[in-house]
Parts: sequence; C-alpha cells; structure tokens
Amino acid sequence: MGFDLSDLQALMGGSFEEPTGESGGVWVVSPDGLIDDAMLRLIGKGRVVADALGGYVYLLAGCNGAGADTEGAIRAGADKVLTAGGMPTVNELADFFRERQPQAVLLPRNRLGKALGPGLAQTLGGSLCPYAADLAVDPIYQRIVAHQPILDDAARMQVILLAAPAVAVMETALLPAAFNEPWRQGEVGDTQLMWSEPPSHEMVDRPARPITLKTSPVVVVAGQGLTDDAGFAAAMELADALGGVVAGDVTALDMGWIGEESLVGLTGETIGPELVIALGVDGDTSFMMGVAEAGCLVAAQADAGAPIVPFADYNVVGDPAEFARAFAKAARG
Repeated sequence: MGFDLSDLQALMGGSFEEPTGESGGVWVVSPDGLIDDAMLRLIGKGRVVADALGGYVYLLAGCNGAGADTEGAIRAGADKVLTAGGMPTVNELADFFRERQPQAVLLPRNRLGKALGPGLAQTLGGSLCPYAADLAVDPIYQRIVAHQPILDDAARMQVILLAAPAVAVMETALLPAAFNEPWRQGEVGDTQLMWSEPPSHEMVDRPARPITLKTSPVVVVAGQGLTDDAGFAAAMELADALGGVVAGDVTALDMGWIGEESLVGLTGETIGPELVIALGVDGDTSFMMGVAEAGCLVAAQADAGAPIVPFADYNVVGDPAEFARAFAKAARG
C-alpha cells in the first residue's frame, strides 16, 4: 500500500486538500482516453514517483475520457483526472504542459505513446527514456531514474533523466499490478480543450528543427573497418545521400573521425532511428546497447564472424567503404 501526503496529513490531524493549480507533479497521459489495466499500472508507478518527489499525480485523458474509469484511476493513485476532447498532437500536448511545468510525464509504450513521447521531450527541452520498464527517484538528488531493458530484458540499464520534464515511455506490461485503494480521494475536471484527432501519420507532428543524431531517421555509424579517412568519407557520403547523419563507435572516436557528441554506445548516445547502417563496426556489447531501439540494423563489414552479425537485420560481407559508395550512388539515382 502506498503512503503519500494525504496519509501524513491525516496522522498529524490535518485534512486532505485537493491539489490546486495543476502545476509541477507527475502527469500520466492517456491520449485516447482509455483507462484499462495497463494505464492503471502506469498511474500506480506515477504515484510511487510522486510520493518520492513529494508531489501530486495528474491523469490527462483525451477523447473526453471516453472509456475512462475515473474512480479506478483515483484508487490507483491519481489525485486529479482531467479530460480533453480529441487526441493531441505533439505541439498541442507541449502547449498544455508548457505553463504547468511538470516534473515528469509518463506515457504508455503503445503506438500513440511512442509517437508523442520523443517529440514532447524535445519540444519542452526535457529529458527522455523512450523505453522504460521501471522508474525510481534518486533519494539524494531527487532525480528520476529510468530502468531501460536491454538484451531482451536480460539486463536493465539505468538512465538518469536530468532535464525537466522527465518524459518516460513505459512498457506497462513490466510494471507491478495496479493499486486499488478505495480510501483515496481525488477530483475529476474538464480542461475545456478540444484537440483534433489527427490521422496516424500526423501523430508525429513535431516542430521544424535541424536533424541531429537523436532525431534523424537514418544514422550511418562508422567503425575501424573503414580503415582510413577515405573510408570515413564514404560513410559521410552515404549519410548525405540518405538524408541522415553520420556517427561512429568508440574505434571511430579513437581514430579521430568523430567527436564525443557523435559517439554511439553506452558511453555515448543511445539512439532509436528507423534505420542504422553500421559500416566496419564489430558490434561490441556497448555498441549493441546503443542501437537496441533501432527499427532496422544493416551491417557491412569484411568479417563474417563479427559480433554484430547475429543481431543485424541485414548483413553485407565485404568492403564497407565500397558498399557505402555503391549504396550512395544508387540512392541518388
């Protein structure tokens, strides 16, 4: 059973006051308004985080809360349930949260959550864990720590979310069972907002911005198998032809081809683009954890027994620089 501010007030002889102002706190978002077992689990996790931070839990439900079990949401840990019409785009959701300055925003890891989470974090200048199995709060620095599954959840990596709001897209199936505490009090309100209900391809409605390692749909990663500067130039040529960015593993960093801001791996950036093309990359554990969220991994290297081979969706055994030049030429028509 959870213990929060209302319990402390009761023990001290005070009375529970409903949250006002709707600022700060932990916000759980159900874009389609559905409050099922998965969302109740997510609310419960929000309750645990909010208790550690000393704040409130808000549930924001789209589609006018259609299908929303508001009483169940309160029993699961929500202090306030707010409804809005339609389903939000990234910009609409960012506008809603900008004045409220939440400490954390939690979304389920479904189609809508995966579409909204990354853009929301970037638009608000917050931090992001796009795949979280659990959350905790650092008791000393009061920072939210996400536990990200790796290697098919054989291990979990801790990701400290430094910038506010901390946006986490949660795998609800991995969360504990939902709370069901009938003594909890809360309120239900209407934001009076009417969001549009965009087609699925518009769910990723994000502001125009330069393509970066974190936002590019295509990332070409260079490794020492490219051998020399001419090989790295081929990687850059391919990235340009595909409208992506070039990055590298730790061997590319050692060879001076990239800076630390372009390093992919546990000691660098963890990325999840639609396509990663690894050129001359052996694929050690650090690198594989860095690209675990990629939609498709293409590996080109001379060594058919390289560690990356079993994990790649497509393998090209041969000179990675020659492959990059040929691919770039074909891409340009």
